[in-house]
Amino acid sequence: ALRWYFCVNNPEINSRFSARLVREAAQKFLLPLWNALSFFTIYANLDGWRPGNTAPPFEDRPALDKWILLRLDRVTEETRRHLEGYRVAEPARSIEGFIDDLTNWYIRRSRDRFWAPTDDADETSKAGAYETLYTVLTTLARLIAPFTPFVADILHRHLVRSQDPSAPQSVHLEAWPEPEAKRAQEGLEASMSLVQRIVRLGHAARNSHGLKTRQPLASVTLVTADSNVRDLVEPQAELLLDELNVRDIHWAVDRSVYVRHEVRPVFPKCGPRFGKRVPELKRALEEADGDDLAQQLEEQGVIELSLGKEKIELTSDEVEIRLLEQQGTATQGDRDLLVALDTRLDPDLIAEGRAREVIHRVQTARKEADLSYADRIRVRYRADDELERAIEAHREWIAGETLAVELTPSSDDRESLKPCPVDGQAFELAIERV
Repeated sequence: ALRWYFCVNNPEINSRFSARLVREAAQKFLLPLWNALSFFTIYANLDGWRPGNTAPPFEDRPALDKWILLRLDRVTEETRRHLEGYRVAEPARSIEGFIDDLTNWYIRRSRDRFWAPTDDADETSKAGAYETLYTVLTTLARLIAPFTPFVADILHRHLVRSQDPSAPQSVHLEAWPEPEAKRAQEGLEASMSLVQRIVRLGHAARNSHGLKTRQPLASVTLVTADSNVRDLVEPQAELLLDELNVRDIHWAVDRSVYVRHEVRPVFPKCGPRFGKRVPELKRALEEADGDDLAQQLEEQGVIELSLGKEKIELTSDEVEIRLLEQQGTATQGDRDLLVALDTRLDPDLIAEGRAREVIHRVQTARKEADLSYADRIRVRYRADDELERAIEAHREWIAGETLAVELTPSSDDRESLKPCPVDGQAFELAIERV
């Protein structure tokens, strides 16, 4: 962790040093890298997967596989170029960003493929997912070798030497990785990057309104005048729907339908300047187009306004700008793109949200019981009537997500079940391994 901390901090720039900063460096690099290695080895061993099988051609792989391999090629090229220029911090930060994409996007989005009970020939192929992740991790072992030599050797031993005793004893005896010349797909990286941006904005909109990510919503509206945005997003529409946990995507151009700016005077600042004319100033700001005033302030640093026959200018510390949302929406965005979530909930959406909460409670119980990833379980529970209806409506899905062979209401009030309420509804459960 200490070595990585010095890698990602440019020595030409003065910076503070503390144990906390070193821990943060470990949390951004070592921990997610180790979690990725652990995830891969656990499931590869469970399925008996071994490297050496013929990988599907790049053009036949799912979009996520193509994307992470293209990202790998780019970070490989960036690392080589920076190291040849004797620059350390830039490639280290690039690798750190790639590992974030690997763990928080690729692996998280691909879990269903690793968890699938059979190896299908279509794009959900487990073998393809294993091959892709193995390629990424073994390449990373070589990329990080100049930065964290001992960590790189651990990866090499776990992934390469354990499978091929004839492989070099150390990662430092391996050849430096080179990007694959044949791997290319125009627009895929830009498309995935845009989807990630929309997801971040969508989650920020949920957080601003206290909406849980597990609560499904009816739709999201993407408001933009750039037609290229739609062209980039639509190939990844299913992924975006799942990430935002919404059922439909709408498109719009006029953002004033969803948000508008309201500009008000800051009275402690404007009072001494305008005196008795403050009410007139307040009225002039209300009558003006708030969106135009906000844009003026952003672009010019001042607002130009007519106050009677006089032209005045207001600075940013003399006005307060509020963003007002249409009722029933949660928004987040910038001048180029606005993400507007429909926050109105019907009974079906509420029931699905509660079913997701039940899945979360069962998964937490599995973790607390220290069960293995493949263990099947029986679940007994007691729930309020409204929550019971939500469970009944989604019983098969809940059982599949939690590997439950039985999901049974308990009629014995004396049975000891752990209370874990869901949205104010009483819920108790107990699990046992089959």
